[in-house]
Amino acid sequence: MKKRFFTTLFLLMTMSLTANCEENIVPAGYQGYSDYPTEVSAYYTNGLNYIKSNEYTKAITEFRKALRENSQDKSSRIQLVNAYLMRAQYYNNQATDYNKAANDLRSAIFYMKYYENMPVDAKYITDINAMEDNLNNILYAINADQTPKGRYTMGKSLRAQGEFAAAIVEFQKAQNDVNYKKSSVANLGEIYYIMNLNTQAATYLEEAIVLDPNNSDLHLKLAGTYERLGKTDKAAAQYNLALTDTNNNQEILMSLENIWKQKVAQNPDDAEAHANLGAIYQKKNNFTAALEQYTKAEELNPSNITTRLNLGTLYQAQKDFDTAIEAYDSIIAYNPNIMQAYLYKAQCYRDMGNLDAALQNYKLALNLEPTNQAIKDEMFAMYETKMTPQQKMDYIYQQLQKAPSDASLNYRYAYELHKAGKISDAITYYNQSIKLNPQNEDAYINLAQCYQQQGNFEQARSILTNAKGIFPENTMIKKQLAAIDAESSSYLYTKASELFNQKKFQEAISMYQKIIPATPEALIGIGACYQSLNDNASAANYYVKSLTLDPQNSDTAYYAALAYSNIENYKLAKDYAKKALTINTNNKNAKELLTYVIEQENTEKMDKAIELFDKQQYTQALALLTEVITQDPKDSNAYYYRAIVYDAQKKYALAINDYKKALIYNPKMLIANYSIAIDYDYLQQYTNALFYHKKYIAETQKIGETNDYTRYSARRIQDLKKYEPKPNTTKPAGYKK
Repeated sequence: MKKRFFTTLFLLMTMSLTANCEENIVPAGYQGYSDYPTEVSAYYTNGLNYIKSNEYTKAITEFRKALRENSQDKSSRIQLVNAYLMRAQYYNNQATDYNKAANDLRSAIFYMKYYENMPVDAKYITDINAMEDNLNNILYAINADQTPKGRYTMGKSLRAQGEFAAAIVEFQKAQNDVNYKKSSVANLGEIYYIMNLNTQAATYLEEAIVLDPNNSDLHLKLAGTYERLGKTDKAAAQYNLALTDTNNNQEILMSLENIWKQKVAQNPDDAEAHANLGAIYQKKNNFTAALEQYTKAEELNPSNITTRLNLGTLYQAQKDFDTAIEAYDSIIAYNPNIMQAYLYKAQCYRDMGNLDAALQNYKLALNLEPTNQAIKDEMFAMYETKMTPQQKMDYIYQQLQKAPSDASLNYRYAYELHKAGKISDAITYYNQSIKLNPQNEDAYINLAQCYQQQGNFEQARSILTNAKGIFPENTMIKKQLAAIDAESSSYLYTKASELFNQKKFQEAISMYQKIIPATPEALIGIGACYQSLNDNASAANYYVKSLTLDPQNSDTAYYAALAYSNIENYKLAKDYAKKALTINTNNKNAKELLTYVIEQENTEKMDKAIELFDKQQYTQALALLTEVITQDPKDSNAYYYRAIVYDAQKKYALAINDYKKALIYNPKMLIANYSIAIDYDYLQQYTNALFYHKKYIAETQKIGETNDYTRYSARRIQDLKKYEPKPNTTKPAGYKK
């Protein structure tokens, strides 16, 4: 019976890495693990082979695939750390690319320290400390900003590049500073969520929400995390919180519907579950299904006020106002202190045209919640629709005389003055509104518009600049400021560059897009922004557009190739890398990228070939492996796998030829000697079989390796003793020492 294996090396290395220093590597020794997997994944095996052949990038890819397959695979995680450390050593000591060395050390630290919480021994802690010391040495040598702000900025940059493991290490450092804790913890939760490490994601997202309770995106991500963890009650609570800040997001509604359906199925007598499911149906405008669920909830728990309120809002949504009012009155009769019952009654009377009854109920609602601005706004809006502009202005002014310190009334009066073209008066009241409530974003925007209408651009710019500092995420403020400053294309270029450097990529894109007609430089700028946002598909699209306008720009062709490579479209990546080299044969970046793309393309083909082999589709598998060999005639793995396919077809002579080629390009692939010996056995060429069995035993003994294959070869050598060649006999054909 024919058997094959790949050598497994558990080596955890502690490296002393300093930029601009000589190679100095201190192995921490071999660290074996008793939990060696009984069923080794193909990815794990491939990773080990790539490490043995010093192909660290490929090894990293394979071990990460193994971890995606089984996140608890400790062996793959340790070997992934090894691969990052070895590649960091290469970047530091040979390629002298210290930024890449730092990133690999960060990734190694993540998988050792932050991947999961688990008990560790002193040796493990020593290894982590050594890696962190190495990282600090490199950062110091390259003058990296190691302040909390610098670590946070680097974390954002690494996240934008898709370097999630490395980014986590930086955010872990930054979160220790109070100024960056909120954003850092949020980023940690989001990245763990992206990496599908849900226990850690939940921990950080929970902490982030404590610091930023009104962030609907965080609530939504935490809901998804809880759902992955099977904590449906917690997931539902978070989905509801996220829903309050969105306009009936259909994805959220679908998730909530599934949760409450499961609850109802598990316990048909759960009144709360029926009521909640009814609320979801109502938000989806499925009133019939909503009424069915509310009715069931009331049957199970007739005293539940929330269910009765929901019933009222259901009838209200269907414009059955009389029935809705009956529901609200029944609530008031049971408990006259339910504000929502009066508010919803007021809305019903308002929509029925009975403004006096509506006003009475609005006032009753305000008696229970005197500071509720939303109720006040509804009251005003109710009368607003019946007034002429002058009547509206007079009405607001009368209200303002009663409450001159009411910021909302000052803003409304300014707004009406503004619409009426009374700019100077509007400026006075906008300023008063801002003084009373500095958090009204619209007041700054409208005040700047007033100054702009007066031709006072400097004052308008000053107002908006101040507002931008207070509300950095308000896009309207940024757009208006850009409109005021958009006198020339040169200014737009300058502003866009500044936004890009500040990592405000969406704003930079907007600025570049204002340049009409589009120029090659502007399109490159847009492409760079999308690439920084990790939207490489859009980035590639803009680089190609730029190349159309400036077809002799080798760098632009390289940028397009890199973007396509990042989305694993290796065919187009290869085409544009070749185009870059056609334009400029000395484009070093394009040369390196082309080599990498070809490697990745070949790796995909080999993965596909292995799948085809497993399905016994040998002809197709051979075709793909032959393509890889044509592309890279020195790819030992391609020869090895093609030999395996030939073996399956019982084409032993062809298999032997490919095994020998695999050995030529990778002499450490000892298993190939074993396979050659077995194939010679099949061909009944026993002298040759004996020779390769002996060669396999000799090579494995050098590294102290014993396994089923060495034991089989040892027995086979005894069986074939009679075929031992006489002294001075010629060695097997094609043999090279």
